[in-house]
Amino acid sequence: MNRRFVLPGPDVGRLMLDRLIAEGVRYGRDFALVRISVPLGSADAVAPLLSACLRDADVIVRWEADELLALLPATNRPGAERAAQRLREAVDLDLKLGAAHWVGDTAYDLLARAEPRS
Repeated sequence: MNRRFVLPGPDVGRLMLDRLIAEGVRYGRDFALVRISVPLGSADAVAPLLSACLRDADVIVRWEADELLALLPATNRPGAERAAQRLREAVDLDLKLGAAHWVGDTAYDLLARAEPRS
């Protein structure tokens, strides 16, 4: 079972996202992310369940109190959409998800493209 999830706060998630962007710029590595809006107060319980349906290289991090990010190294847009579908099916909760593939843009623009939807 994959147990790669980090929940201490959004600072860790921001550092990990910045690192993926830096590696993408320097080495041309693909990555994608999925923004996951969860019911308030459920992030701690949901994160390990979501993490279990992802690859070992993927990481779930807290982004906001009611939002998690799945950081997906070496993943293209179709791969991100498949991961989002697996995440949606992993828990019996009303999740809002948004997926985006990094195309050389800023973290702000990437996150805006991954705005969670029902």
